[in-house]
Amino acid sequence: MTTTIGQPDTEERRKKVRKYFKITPDAREETRAIRVMWVGVVGLIGAATLLIAQQSLLALLAAGVGAIAALQGRIALSSYRRRYEAAEPKPSDVDMDRILNQDLARVARRAMERLDVTADELELRSYEVDQWAQISGRRRLADQGRGPLVVFGPAERSRGRQGVDRVWRFAVYEVMVICPTGHHLAIYECVLDFVTGRRRNEDTHEYHYPDVVAVTTKTRAPEGFQLILPGGGTSDTAFRHTMTREFQIIVSSGDRSSIIVEIRDDDRPEQEFKLQESGIDRVIAAVRRMLREKKGGVAPTL
Repeated sequence: MTTTIGQPDTEERRKKVRKYFKITPDAREETRAIRVMWVGVVGLIGAATLLIAQQSLLALLAAGVGAIAALQGRIALSSYRRRYEAAEPKPSDVDMDRILNQDLARVARRAMERLDVTADELELRSYEVDQWAQISGRRRLADQGRGPLVVFGPAERSRGRQGVDRVWRFAVYEVMVICPTGHHLAIYECVLDFVTGRRRNEDTHEYHYPDVVAVTTKTRAPEGFQLILPGGGTSDTAFRHTMTREFQIIVSSGDRSSIIVEIRDDDRPEQEFKLQESGIDRVIAAVRRMLREKKGGVAPTL
């Protein structure tokens, strides 16, 4: 069933997306709290019985123990219900991807406005990256059809959570929009706050094709790059040796546009953060082919 998450920058959206990244408390906590409360109630009933039997000292002791247990149980139950309400009901993984796709479409439109590029001017369109996927109806996440290429990845210090489908999703993303035209390569970059749907840190770049010296990926140990995991831990505590794969477009001046597209543990190659499928390898290959044609057969790779 599809859940309505709400429009960008609304309280409804903020509440629902935040729930996705909150840890749902264990239902056993509620059971334990209720049991402790009942122990307290039984203690108070016992105290009343002892008082009737004129066992004042024992009655006072039982009343004290019962009151403390009842209060502790009540506090624990209130804490559980408060945390449960903050975390549930969560949007589904499908809902989160659907909303992210809508956000990325808005980012793509914003990019073309900022870069003053129209769809008719694009020499490489999103659907051309994988036309078979278009025919089969299995469009990749972030596919813009006749629009520009969109690449995204987790932002530094972003909060993340692994969904039921074992895919990691994040509260903040870095987004790169690539707009190749007949005479230049235009790039728009921003940070997308997925909780609110708002953009920040917008940058635009326009390069002549001869100035683009490399389209590459670099796998390396990141300096200071961390993600916030459920429970307050970081990617450093989850992985022995965190490695990131970074997609880069580099120009002759040394400037580069880059974005992280993969995270894994170098000591345990099978251990990785499975990120949302965006067809990044096909996107990179398509950009390289296009630049090779523009640069007269020289593939801009490192």
